[in-house]
Amino acid sequence: MISSHFTLPPRPEALGHDALRHHAIHLGRDYRIDSVPGEPLLDGNFGVDVIEEGLVLRHAAIRNRHRMSNHAEMMPGLKLILFMAGTVDVRFDGRPMPLASERPTALLVHLREAATFERHALAGTHEFSLTLTLSPAWLQTSSETARLLDDLPHLGLRQWQPSAGLLTLARTQLSTPRAADDFSTRLRREGLALTMAGEGLAPLLRTSDRDSRETRQQRRLWDFIEGGSGDTKTLTEIAGHLNMSVSTLQRLSQQRYGMPLQRHLRQRRLDAANRALQDSHVSVSEAAELAGYNDATNFATAFRRTFGITPRQARERQR
Repeated sequence: MISSHFTLPPRPEALGHDALRHHAIHLGRDYRIDSVPGEPLLDGNFGVDVIEEGLVLRHAAIRNRHRMSNHAEMMPGLKLILFMAGTVDVRFDGRPMPLASERPTALLVHLREAATFERHALAGTHEFSLTLTLSPAWLQTSSETARLLDDLPHLGLRQWQPSAGLLTLARTQLSTPRAADDFSTRLRREGLALTMAGEGLAPLLRTSDRDSRETRQQRRLWDFIEGGSGDTKTLTEIAGHLNMSVSTLQRLSQQRYGMPLQRHLRQRRLDAANRALQDSHVSVSEAAELAGYNDATNFATAFRRTFGITPRQARERQR
C-alpha cells in the first residue's frame, strides 16, 4: 500500500529498456531485463547519479507498467537502502530484503564479494526508494569504518533509523522531476547522499557492551525470521527457540522491523501468498491457507489492505 505522502511527479517520464540499461552501468554488470520487449517499462522519476568517486545514488519514484524482473551482478561494497513505500521484491544472492510496504524501511547490506541482484515487480505497482552504494575504496577513507566492516559478513544486514530530516530530504528528491537537474538540485542530491551515508553507517560505529549484546540478539532474531524458520511458529515457540522472553522479542522486533513481531510475520505470510498467486497458479483458498487464514473473507480483506487489490485480481494479473 502506497503512503498518501507519495505521488508520482507531474508529467512523469516514461523509461524503456535502453534508459534502464544506461543507468545500470553505474551499479553493476551483466544487466538484463525480463519484461515486455520494445515498450516503456516505467513511469516516473528514476535515475542513477555518481555523487563522487565510489558514491552512487539510485532514486526511484516510479510505477511499473508491466511485470518485470531485473538481474545484474553487483560489485563488492555497502548498500544503504531507504525504501519509502511501494511493493517490490529485491534479492541479493537469492536472499530477499525485508522491505515493508506501509512504512519507511532503512537497511544496510554488506556485499563482501560480488553478488547477484534481482528485482521483481508486478504491473501497476509502485516503488519509492533510494539506494546509496559505497565502494570499498570510498569506505577505506575512514579507518574506523573499514575496521568495523571486517566483522560484517557477506550479506550482513543491519537496520538503521533515518532521521526526520533525512526523510524530508528523501521525499523532496523523489518528488523532484528528473528534468529539473540544475546546480541547486545537484547540491541537494549530494547533501542527501552524504546524510544517508552518515546515518546509515551509524550502526557500525556503536561499540558499547550493551549495543554489542543487543546486536547479537538482533542478528539471531533476524537470521531466524528472515530464513523463514518463524513463519509457522507462535511467539512463545520463537522465544523458546531463541532463548529469549516474548517481551525481548517484541522490543527487538520493534527496533528491527518497526512493528510487533506477529504483525511482521503476518506481512511475510501475505507476501508469500501474493507471490504464490502470481507465480504458482494456486487458488485463492490455497493462498489464504498459506497466509495462515482459515476464513477467505478475512484473508481477502487483509490482502486488499496490504496490496490494494483482491487476491482474485492478483491471480488474474498472472494470466
